[in-house]
Amino acid sequence: MSAGLLNDRGMPRVRSVVSGQSATTRRAEHELLRRRDLDVLAWLGEQYAARVDQLEVLMDCGPRTVERTLARLRGRGLVQTRRLIVGEPAWVLPTTAGLRACGSSFGAWTPRVGLLSHAAAVNDVRLHVQGRSPESEWTPVRVLARDRKAGEHLPDGVVRTDEQRVAIEVELTVKSQRRVTAILDELSNRFDAVVYFCAPAPHRQLTELSESGRWPTLQIRDLPNAGLD
Repeated sequence: MSAGLLNDRGMPRVRSVVSGQSATTRRAEHELLRRRDLDVLAWLGEQYAARVDQLEVLMDCGPRTVERTLARLRGRGLVQTRRLIVGEPAWVLPTTAGLRACGSSFGAWTPRVGLLSHAAAVNDVRLHVQGRSPESEWTPVRVLARDRKAGEHLPDGVVRTDEQRVAIEVELTVKSQRRVTAILDELSNRFDAVVYFCAPAPHRQLTELSESGRWPTLQIRDLPNAGLD
């Protein structure tokens, strides 16, 4: 794996393979949107949704600035903010209008509580990677799904550097060893490297599997806390 993928600190955005229309082609009602508003909407569309605290990291600003941005976007009907889990920050979901405003072709996401932890973890990993490799290109799973071949396993993202294509997996729970082995075999054949960001239990499982030497390009990382790491 390239040393450039997970090195220097900083918070510029990673490039995405999803690009929207130019600002001059937006509909008239969105002409006064700021460039950062459109960037945030596009990022949310690629990731399905994000927590408010994750937007602070994405925008590299404090909660007041994020709230002003969200108030502006809510006022135009471009996002919804919803508290989905007690004790956790609110989630921000782009509406269909918001996705169209930034040129995204994705559909609005209907959140399911059982998927929120994984969605949040993938967001943290993307923020972690883009902070250390601003010139990398992150392909989100929503884009990967468009070109998926029948039976093909989709990683949670792919990071492209000048030298490599790296499959990113975010694992919160332990899968059967047979399933994990099959995924590792497939991803190792398709990509230059495979990086797993894991909670403690799957971290132990993947570490034991990696000791076999069967997947020399496999790397295992702890889950980042993008707001603090």
